Amino acid sequence: MTMESEQRLSSSDSTIVGIVENIRKSASDSWNYRGLELSNEMLVLLISHPNIDKAAAALDVTIGSLADPKDIPGIAHFLEHMLFMGSSKYPDENEYSKLIVGNGGCSNAFTSDDHTNFNFDINPSLLADALDMLV
Repeated sequence: MTMESEQRLSSSDSTIVGIVENIRKSASDSWNYRGLELSNEMLVLLISHPNIDKAAAALDVTIGSLADPKDIPGIAHFLEHMLFMGSSKYPDENEYSKLIVGNGGCSNAFTSDDHTNFNFDINPSLLADALDMLV
């Protein structure tokens, strides 16, 4: 992630409040890792390699179908799909999917018993835009 991308992220609702230093990796691992802590207590792991031509992100929320109320089974999975219905900032249905697919990427999501995960890859120049839509 470039400094410009980092600055755009820090100008949103959450700002970078700390660097996570204790990232362990194999001595033969040529990837670069950087950990960040955001003001909303989210931990972010940035991974980069100079020979990769895609940017990717995954957001994992530690709540899934086991948290569904008994009277509303399937609500966690339903909420996963709400990402594709738009938001107040991006009101058009499937706007997120159109951005990803229209710029050489793909996306997916899943809900398990205790996690809901959203992930995508895209042209690196649009990573900040795709992240803004995701969160």
